[in-house]
This record gives sequence, C-alpha cells and structure tokens, in this order.
Amino acid sequence: MNRGQDVLTILRTLDAADRDVDPRGARARGDLARILADRPSRRPSQRVGGRIICAVIGGLVVAVAVTVVVALPSMTGGDRAFATWTPAPQGMSAKARAAAADKCREAQRGGPGNQYARELRDADAAIVERRGVWTTVVLATGKGFSALCVTDGSTRLFKDWFGSIGTPTGYTAPGPRDLVATDLGVGVIDAGHLSLAAGAAGSEIAKVVYRSPSGRVVAATVSKGRFALWLPGDDLEDAAKNGVEVEVTYSDGSAGTSRLRL
Repeated sequence: MNRGQDVLTILRTLDAADRDVDPRGARARGDLARILADRPSRRPSQRVGGRIICAVIGGLVVAVAVTVVVALPSMTGGDRAFATWTPAPQGMSAKARAAAADKCREAQRGGPGNQYARELRDADAAIVERRGVWTTVVLATGKGFSALCVTDGSTRLFKDWFGSIGTPTGYTAPGPRDLVATDLGVGVIDAGHLSLAAGAAGSEIAKVVYRSPSGRVVAATVSKGRFALWLPGDDLEDAAKNGVEVEVTYSDGSAGTSRLRL
C-alpha cells in the first residue's frame, strides 16, 4: 500500500457517515436542506385547480405552478437527459408494481399529502408504469381524488420525484368517451424538461397516444379510469393554456381525437 492509499484508509475510518445513505435520516435531510438553501425555488408555492403540484427531493417538498417544477441539484446524479426513457411503458412484475405504489403513497403521506391521509388510505393504484428507470404511479379514488408520483429510480443519493395530489375544483367524472386532464404541463428537473399529461378516462377509452412536434409517438397507460403519459422536453409548455390534441382508440375499435385542457 502506498502513502496515498494509507491516507485514504485512515480518512475512511474517521468518517462517521453511514455507507448506505437513508434519505429520510436526520443527517441526509439536514445536508439536503443546506444544499437547497443556496438554490431558492423560482416561484412561490401555489395551488392549481385544487391540486398541489410539487417537486420532492429526499422528503423535502416544494409546491410550484403546474408549468414549472423546481430544478433538482445535479449532485443527485440519476438518469441524466432521460437516457433510458421509452415512448411506450414497459412491463413490471406484480411485486414491483405493488412496491412502487407503496413508495408513492408513503412519499405523498410524508410530504404534500399529509392533509390527505384518508384519501391516500382509500386510493387504489390505478396506474403503475415504467419507462426506463422512471416510474409513474397514479393513486386514485372514484370521487376524483388522485395522487401522482414520477420518480427517477437511478439517483444515487436521494430519490428524485415530483407529482401532484388532490381533487380538481369542480371535478365531474368524464363521459364514456371523454378525457379529463388533472395534470398538464412542463416540469424542470435535473435531467431536463419533462412534459406530462394525466387525468381521468371514460369507460370506453382503450388507448391514448400523443404525437409530439418533435416526432415522438408517446403511448399513455390507460387503466382503471385513469390515463398518464410523459416525455422528455417542453412539448406541453403551453398545453395548460391552449390545450393539446391526443389520439384516442375506443373499446369498440373505433378511433377519434380529444383535446386535453385544464
């Protein structure tokens, strides 16, 4: 062993930090708070349409407007530039789906969802999908409540996620062939811009596809009266204001279009 290696060995013995970081531990949360103190959010907290839109890092919650999600520090690593993202959701085992739903429920309950304890308890996992290392979960009840989590599962230090929770103001259930958007816009996280559309789907909606100006054909997950899709980039930056058109296939095989709006 050379002198440099001797020094490193001694330094490691003096480091009181745990080798496996617990993002909910006091030390991790304290470190994160100090890091973020030098990175103020770009906008004050807001509610949009009765729902809280939030970015969360290691349990720290920042509520923001629907079209802007606070950037995450690059030190977290993760799937930079959405390298693993896929335009169609990939398969997941029943065990992995259940674990992802539980993590979303726990994360929401420990953060923005602390005022929705009853709804989170009663909500079913309507959507659990994977696109590369990214997992999207939608927990929902039949009364319009939903909680959404989009998580980068590859982050080294803290689990990066953002999402929303609540019931839209004046919510009414969609007709059999209708879509009602509850989340529509663009977020900015460490990997870059991310466009998201999610909401309630009528009983005759079988497929939803978004064709982006950049040429991507993005398939939504449609399950248990809900739909969700997302893609890298800022395609949906003005969608909350202007709406966005998606292609819809119905359960009888016929097709049409629908315009998503908030």
